[in-house]
Amino acid sequence: MSAAAPAVRKPEFTLTLGSGSASDWQDLVASISVDVGLAPAVDVAEIVVSSRAPAVKLGDTVDVMLGFEDDPPGAVLTGVVHSVHHTVGGTTRVVASDCGAALAAFRADQGYEQQSAGDVVRDLATKAAVSVGSVDDGPSLPYYVVDSRSTAWEHVARLAELSGFAAWAGVSGELVFGPLGTGAPSKTFTYGQDVLEFDALEAAPLPGEVVVVGEGAAGSQGSDAWNWTVNDAVPVTGSGGSGDPLALLQLGALRSADALNGAAQGVAATAKLGALTARLLVPGTPDAAVGLPVAVTGAPDATLNGSWIVRGVRHRLVKTRGYTSLLLLAKAGP
Repeated sequence: MSAAAPAVRKPEFTLTLGSGSASDWQDLVASISVDVGLAPAVDVAEIVVSSRAPAVKLGDTVDVMLGFEDDPPGAVLTGVVHSVHHTVGGTTRVVASDCGAALAAFRADQGYEQQSAGDVVRDLATKAAVSVGSVDDGPSLPYYVVDSRSTAWEHVARLAELSGFAAWAGVSGELVFGPLGTGAPSKTFTYGQDVLEFDALEAAPLPGEVVVVGEGAAGSQGSDAWNWTVNDAVPVTGSGGSGDPLALLQLGALRSADALNGAAQGVAATAKLGALTARLLVPGTPDAAVGLPVAVTGAPDATLNGSWIVRGVRHRLVKTRGYTSLLLLAKAGP
C-alpha cells in the first residue's frame, strides 16, 4: 500500500472455476482462503460459494486472483479441484490444490546415475504430469535412488535441502526448484502504514555444524569410481555451518566431495533460516509470493527491519471482513 492509497479499500478477486465464468462468481463467493508454502507442504485453496453457484466437478481447473479496487488482482494459486463439500445450509465448499498435491500423490521406485538434482526433479515432475517452471541443476549425484516409501514431493524437498535450495509451486501452478530470496525485494512494508501485526522469534539454529558422510570414491578417484568402497571415510565427508549442536548425517546417495560439501552447507543453510522467523500481517498482498524476498522498514525494533524471505503465505478474503495476507518469513542473510 502506498502513502496515497485510500484509507478504505475494496477487495476484488477474479475466479475461474468449473462451468462458471469469472463474472458468475462475483456475487456467489462468500470467502476465499489460500495457504501456500515450501515443499513438502501442499498448497490449498478453500472457496466457499453459494449453493446456487454453477456446477463444480472434481478435476476442474481453478485460477485464484486476489487484490483491491485500486490494485488489480494478482495470481495466488492455479490448480485443480480435489474435493467439493455440499451442505444444506446454502453454501458449497470447494477445495483445490496445485502441483504439490500431484507430486504428493505420486510414488516411484527408480535409480538415477550421474544425474544432477535438477535432472531428478524434472523427471519426477514429468512422470507426475506436473508443469516444470524454473528448475536449477544443483549438485551432480553419482547415484540417487527414489523409492516409494516417500512421495515424489518429499523427494523433491529432500533434494532441495541437499542442494541448498527450496522447492515450491509457482502462482501459475508450475514447479520451482532453486535458491530462495534472490533479487530485489518484491514488496516493501512500512511500519505504521501497512503493517497490521508483526512478531518475530529468534532462536539458535538447529543443528549448528553439519557433517555429512557419503559412500564410494567418486571425486578422489574419478566419477567412474562412485561405486567403489573406501577404507577411510574422510575423503567422502563434507561439512557446513558452525557451532553446537553437531549433526552427523550419512547419505549414501552422495559419493563425491563436492556433493557432500554442498549437501552439508545446504542442510546448515536450511537450519539457519530458522534462526529468526516472523509472522507479518498486512493488507492483502498477492505480490509477496513464496520464495521471494520482501523488506520491512520503520519498525521500532531494528531486528524487525531489513530483508526477509517469504516461506509461506495465508491469504484470506472474506466479504464481510476484507482481504489480508499473513506472511510467514525467515530473515534473509549472507
